[in-house]
Amino acid sequence: MPTSIPLGAPIWADANTPDLAADLNFYMRLFNWASFDTGEQFGHYTELCLGTTVSMARAVGGLAPNPPGEPGRRSAWGVAFHVDDCVKAASEADKLGATIVSNPVRVGDDLVYAALRDPDGGAFGLFEPMSDHVGFTASGEPGSAVWFEYVYDGAPVEAMQFYSELLNWSLKVPGAGEPPRDAAYVGLWTHEHHVLTGSNVEFGGARMALGPEVDMQPHWLVCFGTDSVDLTAAKAVDLGGRVAVAPLDDPGGRMAVLESPTGAHFTIMSSKQRGNET
Repeated sequence: MPTSIPLGAPIWADANTPDLAADLNFYMRLFNWASFDTGEQFGHYTELCLGTTVSMARAVGGLAPNPPGEPGRRSAWGVAFHVDDCVKAASEADKLGATIVSNPVRVGDDLVYAALRDPDGGAFGLFEPMSDHVGFTASGEPGSAVWFEYVYDGAPVEAMQFYSELLNWSLKVPGAGEPPRDAAYVGLWTHEHHVLTGSNVEFGGARMALGPEVDMQPHWLVCFGTDSVDLTAAKAVDLGGRVAVAPLDDPGGRMAVLESPTGAHFTIMSSKQRGNET
């Protein structure tokens, strides 16, 4: 099996960028990431990693320069989910009401990928790994992706029904005995057991949009771990970014929403393992 990441779970995250050099400077200094350019053949797609050498590199995501036809397109992070057959999954997504933005395409000998929008307009990807060199290899440490959250101006359970059918997720609404939240929320779990733990894994959640988010397109937020949310938020501002949601405590720990200098929103939160296993 190419990866230990369960089917249906997030397997990759990346952002488009109108200014690769500026974004690399921002993210590498913010999270102490290293970068590896895949070269002209792949449009200088750049992999972001923890660790400074190829042998020690632990992948956390990627940056893709905007295509020539859209040089000024605003930066945004996206999430791709693990499927065992990208062509079949994209066809099923289409039947469930999604829009296929780009049909499944093979990327070298490593993966098959398709870009889509869910029935509510949220962007996501389908990712079929074909080697053990792709997907997240950093986990549960500062600088790695530790959580994924869907923000939607509506009932989260309704928005997640599409994903539940497509990717075989389990949806869990917080019980009466759990800490209260500012907006309606639902936890997202893989139905397939993790190959290493034999457990189902909670990898993210969906919540109702709050404040200025109401005017935004439904979207996935990638949440990166940090030892100090407050210090990282302050550092992001020093590096030319912006704090979109100031540091606060929620039931999962302290968090903040940041914006990169090129406009991409992402979350930082405690690097302790947010997900649960059952």
